[in-house]
Amino acid sequence: MPSKKKTPNKNTAGDNSIIINGDMNNSTIIIGDNSSLNPSAPSQQKTEKPSERVLQPVVPSESTNSKLSPFLCYAKENSAGVREFRERLRAESWVDPWFDEEDILPGQMWEGSVTDAVHNSHAVIIFLSSIAIRTEGFFHKELKLALDAAAEKPDGTIFIIPIRLDECEVPERLRPYQYVDYFGDTEHKDRVYSNLIKALKIRAENLGIKM
Repeated sequence: MPSKKKTPNKNTAGDNSIIINGDMNNSTIIIGDNSSLNPSAPSQQKTEKPSERVLQPVVPSESTNSKLSPFLCYAKENSAGVREFRERLRAESWVDPWFDEEDILPGQMWEGSVTDAVHNSHAVIIFLSSIAIRTEGFFHKELKLALDAAAEKPDGTIFIIPIRLDECEVPERLRPYQYVDYFGDTEHKDRVYSNLIKALKIRAENLGIKM
């Protein structure tokens, strides 16, 4: 005797609907996602993967900074002159220079703090002197860090600014960059400082920092 076909039952509840086709011995059960189960086969529980949440990477924007932060790279023997220069920069309301003697807190890892500061800075002002160039020390590592960071910047970016504190030879690695001489009489030093501020203003404008 031919089996009676049951009219598919539709459940208006949506994805949880169950549709039965055929008789009990030869039937197909259609579950909401259109997958099928054969009653005669061993029951298998469907394991659903938890929905994966796609996280969009957060890209930090330099323009979110309220002040321009140049890193001051120097040899310890020149710290007194660099400190004076730092105070002059701080007088500019839109400039917040990074100076290791003030910005590394007690207990912080010194070398790691310097590395992070170089890569997070908006510019690197490199103070050159005869003693800095000829003496072994961390100054040369900071110089390398600055050049590595500069390599990641678009062409034409004002990032590395060499400043001579005396009649020293400019290292070959820095010769592609225009340097200035910050020594001599006060009038000359003021003129050099004014040109430096012009360069930093260009950098600040490119970063969207208000002055």
